[in-house]
Amino acid sequence: MFISEQIEVVRGSTDNMPVQFFWRKQKKVITRIIAAWQDWGYPPGVYKANWRLRRHRNYFKVLCNDQNIYEIYLDRKNIDETGWFLYRIIEKKDILDIN
Repeated sequence: MFISEQIEVVRGSTDNMPVQFFWRKQKKVITRIIAAWQDWGYPPGVYKANWRLRRHRNYFKVLCNDQNIYEIYLDRKNIDETGWFLYRIIEKKDILDIN
């Protein structure tokens, strides 16, 4: 389910990885980071590559204490403007698809 809403993330003190987040006043504790990757690509529809339009995102697919899988990302637009977002929720029934 596509969400794309800003969230508040708490990071670990030693490795700086996300350990929990708050979405719609609910606390989600991350029990496992399933995958992590970076997106430095361009948004759809960009006909001429320009570094100003390039994305700078760090994505995480995480399993939380409610047994749902979430995709969250850190959008690093520039030094002064960063934010965490909940990209989508992967339903419980799809948990069997992870390794």
